[in-house]
Amino acid sequence: MTLIDRLRLRLGGFDALALMAVIGLICGVLAGGSNILFRYFTESSYVLWATDQSGDTDFEQADWLLKLLLPTVGGLVVGLILQQLNPETRRVGVSHVLERMSYHQGHLPWKNAVVQFFLGGLTIASGQSVGREGPGIHLGSTTGSLIGQRLKLPNNSTRILVACGCAAAISANFNTPLAGVVFAMEIVIMEYAVASFIPIILASVAGAVMSRIFFGSDPAFTIQASMDLVSLWEMPYFLLLGFICGVIASLFIMLTSQVRRHSKDWPVWIKTTIGGTSVGVIALVAPQVMGIGYDTVNASLQGELLITILALSLAGKFIATTICSGLSMPGGVLGPTLFMGAMLGGLLGSIGSLVFPTLSSDSEFYAIIGMATLMSAVLQAPLAGLMALLELTNNPNIILPGMFSIVIGNMVVSQLFKRQSYWETQMTDRGMRLKVSPMKQVLRSIGVAGVMTRSITYMKTEATLEEISIALKDKPRWILIRDEEGLVISLMVARDLGRYLIKQEEILEREQQKKEKSSKHKDSAETDAELDSKDEQDPKNSGQPLETIVMTDSDESNEAKAEAVEADPQRVFNLMEIPANRQEVVAIDLQATLEEAYDRMEQRKVSAAYVYRITHNKEERIYGVVTRDMITDQYIYSKTQTG
Repeated sequence: MTLIDRLRLRLGGFDALALMAVIGLICGVLAGGSNILFRYFTESSYVLWATDQSGDTDFEQADWLLKLLLPTVGGLVVGLILQQLNPETRRVGVSHVLERMSYHQGHLPWKNAVVQFFLGGLTIASGQSVGREGPGIHLGSTTGSLIGQRLKLPNNSTRILVACGCAAAISANFNTPLAGVVFAMEIVIMEYAVASFIPIILASVAGAVMSRIFFGSDPAFTIQASMDLVSLWEMPYFLLLGFICGVIASLFIMLTSQVRRHSKDWPVWIKTTIGGTSVGVIALVAPQVMGIGYDTVNASLQGELLITILALSLAGKFIATTICSGLSMPGGVLGPTLFMGAMLGGLLGSIGSLVFPTLSSDSEFYAIIGMATLMSAVLQAPLAGLMALLELTNNPNIILPGMFSIVIGNMVVSQLFKRQSYWETQMTDRGMRLKVSPMKQVLRSIGVAGVMTRSITYMKTEATLEEISIALKDKPRWILIRDEEGLVISLMVARDLGRYLIKQEEILEREQQKKEKSSKHKDSAETDAELDSKDEQDPKNSGQPLETIVMTDSDESNEAKAEAVEADPQRVFNLMEIPANRQEVVAIDLQATLEEAYDRMEQRKVSAAYVYRITHNKEERIYGVVTRDMITDQYIYSKTQTG
């Protein structure tokens, strides 16, 4: 077995933390690099032609005709290109990542990432109301997935690398490494285990370092460090903020889903053109809705926007993003939710300052909490929202009202309106659902290579005693039975075969003993009769010793027995007919997880699988056997280890 094969087997279990940490760090560097390239692409003066040269605004100072035509033409171009692509290749964004994680063990196609890079960049550059974080997550996750696929790692390791790429992407976009880790574990991999936690942390750190090398150490948003809660009497107002954020998040998820369902049969270029035209029309009244809009977010965090601008920007962004996302524009929703949250928080904060000037905190304090609350409510990711809030502000004073508002917002969406998260709803509209069974969550994190037994041997359906003795010499646990064509048709407990042979030997010995006794009696009777006959017929033989005559017959009998013993090793046994514990068996790839093995057994109604891999010579190499009992035992052990 080669070194690479041994590493792959090791990565299938729990004892590969150090190795996964190294690979996770490499993944973080590459995923961070892909996001940096994407950011340069979207912000380049050659692509984002409408950006103000001073860098202070995006599209606010542009001519009205450009505001109208840029998103319209951009939507048309993006749609015409998408129309030429295979429907499977058009699927991009975080929902695509979640789909591949849930149904394809984290194997993301590179073609979709290329589409996401160029058409996602063009969508953002043309001023559509989408974010760059969704495409960034897709690119980072695909980077991790391709590393796992290229190295042919077990699927449980590939899934961790997808989460590593996601964490690095978030970290590189916002310069928030901790929020990147929590986001990846809460939304993408949906588990908290040391085996995945440490590689994801290292990847997130690598993504943040890459971002700081190219863009500096400043956070994504400019936030005052001295913000604080003025009075505890504000807590009911933060409850109101959380409630309104939850209502808006629920409406956004619901309306986006309705637009998606009503337009699912429309041609792609029609949908993107309508989306672009809608953004252009709205931008004539509220130009802040165009593009990423982080300049407007920063202005609200500095308290520089009037109430009318805040209200118009909130309404415009809500309508524009609902249309763009519902019509499947290749962009993200994370950025727009931050935008809407900042506008809503700033609006409520400004109103509070007017009504209760001595009891209300600054409007920017409400704006930053509104950002985290609305984002977490739409994504149903309260921990990620809280970590982002803490890292972006670097201010522990914001934790108390932030936690309160975030929890209220999430509960309004999930409990009052009974809505799933935005991405879960998007998958539901496609006829899919996220698999979140606790048992499946554990099984998908463990590879078959880490659980399988390698105590196996191979035998044909018919085997001689000599072949069986050779096969059982190393005391294997299982026997894989192959037909004449070499295909595995059954799995047998080796102990049962050994027990059967022992019984056969005992039966043979008893039969031989019976034959010997019978033969002795028969020989004795025949000898006596013969002697009597010879004595009567020929008196000369009367003096011949009895032993001579008996020994002559005995020699002939011994020769026959010796021939029988020599023929015994060639006795043929049909392994499919002897009484033994035999099981039907399915094939499972070495890269598979226990979840895949379990599902495959359930589909075929069997209780065992043999683990194989196709070598570079196109030959099937079998590594071991995994049974349903082994999977159950591993699940129980994992639960006891994690509490």
